[in-house]
Amino acid sequence: MIAIALLAFSVFEVMRMGIIYIPEMTSNELSVTIKTPSDMTREESYAEVDDVMNKLLSVDGVEQLGIMSSSSMTSFFTSASVGSDKYGSYTCNIVTAENLPKEKMDSICANLESVVAGNKATVEISSSSMGDMSALMGGSGISVNIYGKDLKKLEEIGSDLGAILEKQEGLENIKTGLTNGDKTLHLVINKDEAMAKGFTVAQIYAQIAKGLTTSVTSTRITVDGMDMTVTIKDETDPITVENLMDMEFKVENSMMSSSSSGMDMSMYDSDDEEEEDEKEEEKTVYKLSDFAYVEETVSASSISHENLTTYITVKADTKEGYNTTLISRDLKPVIEEYGKTLPDGYSVEIGGESTEVNDMVIQMVEMAALGLLFIYLIMVAQFQSLLSPFIILFTIPLAFTGGMLGLLVSGQQLSMLSLLGFVILMGTVVNNGIVFVDYANQLRIGGLERHDALIATGITRMRPILMTALTTILAMTQMIFGSGMASQLGSGMAIVIAGGLLYATLMTLYIVPVIYDIFFKRNPLSVDVGSDIDEVQDDAAEYLAKLNEQAGTAK
Repeated sequence: MIAIALLAFSVFEVMRMGIIYIPEMTSNELSVTIKTPSDMTREESYAEVDDVMNKLLSVDGVEQLGIMSSSSMTSFFTSASVGSDKYGSYTCNIVTAENLPKEKMDSICANLESVVAGNKATVEISSSSMGDMSALMGGSGISVNIYGKDLKKLEEIGSDLGAILEKQEGLENIKTGLTNGDKTLHLVINKDEAMAKGFTVAQIYAQIAKGLTTSVTSTRITVDGMDMTVTIKDETDPITVENLMDMEFKVENSMMSSSSSGMDMSMYDSDDEEEEDEKEEEKTVYKLSDFAYVEETVSASSISHENLTTYITVKADTKEGYNTTLISRDLKPVIEEYGKTLPDGYSVEIGGESTEVNDMVIQMVEMAALGLLFIYLIMVAQFQSLLSPFIILFTIPLAFTGGMLGLLVSGQQLSMLSLLGFVILMGTVVNNGIVFVDYANQLRIGGLERHDALIATGITRMRPILMTALTTILAMTQMIFGSGMASQLGSGMAIVIAGGLLYATLMTLYIVPVIYDIFFKRNPLSVDVGSDIDEVQDDAAEYLAKLNEQAGTAK
């Protein structure tokens, strides 16, 4: 009962800590972006960058530094000409000492930022660590998808959900879908008014687009091995927000009369047409405001569809020190309650990291269940019994308890790799149970009573059980106590395996005999191992002979 209570306690406490996708890892590489002011010459820019590099190299902990112009990187990846005339943007990679803890790397980043604070160049320093890799697997934070037809209605719902997310502790950088787009001028054309004045929407669009085009690429020239593009710009009469509605559109009166007369145009005789051609055609000038108006809106950077349904996404980042799955648990009932108030055709759905974590947990549970079934079937075939494997399976919950207690002691959250450690533990921890139960069966087949067989098994099989467990536990210590990226990634799995084996091994020597004594009262079957084995070791006879020898010595 104590073992069962301890299992329930460990599961509850681990779930309270929350679940993450991939544990955080710290790399010994830093990425630095350097941008010099645009009014600097090439020589001044290079001199400024040299000064920044010297200051970065002076920081304690920086071992190597490499820098490359962003234009050179573009040339490398796009096969562009190396002789580019662009400068002012540079990418720098810094290598520090290996196996530094996260606190030390944060300290180095802070020192790097302080030494370049007085430079004219803009310096941005970021860690090249993989951080919480859940950001790569679906985003680190909360995201809520809003499905519907009308974008304006989706924007209103997004604003409401944004307000809900802002009230939740542990979230920051709220982005409410369309409201984060660019401000846009929406030109609305009255088609009837435009047609009455002799214009089509296509003609209006074409003239506006022509006025918006102010530059044309003319040719490319090469001077001293450097490629240059010649661009001609016409900014004599640019279209602006202020003069857009004053843009003039001219239409010939003859075109208006022909459009208004429709099919009567075919009834003109040739003499009238020649006479009309001789006269100078008068033109009527209209302004864009005569048949259109402008409204300011916010445009979406992109429009997403899922199953032919438009949706927008409200996103929020998780603050450092908070767990996304725990925040998602608090938000889920609130968002579901809000979703009940939406009109027909609109719905909300929580996504982001919490969804990825839930899918991962479901897949791992399914994998563990399938592994448990295979382990049981294999032992049934080997023992020729349904009960002996069932007794051995009692060691698996014990191993889970030990693995979770290990996570609690180390302060690590449950992750994909630690769940994988539980799956591995299932196949490893049953070895001790198999050794114990099999030896007890052999002793009982040899003539020992159940109680005596269990005591004899505990005495004679304690050392091999401890040896097999310690080989795996000690092998995990390097990953548990290491500080490299591989150790940071796999430490959760190593803690689960080592903690589970340690606890299960000690408890196997007590729990398994108790369960065996309660459930396995009938004599075990004697399995025929085949006629090709000439001599089978009689464990019971050897043990009884040893007891008789000890008794004789005592007399």
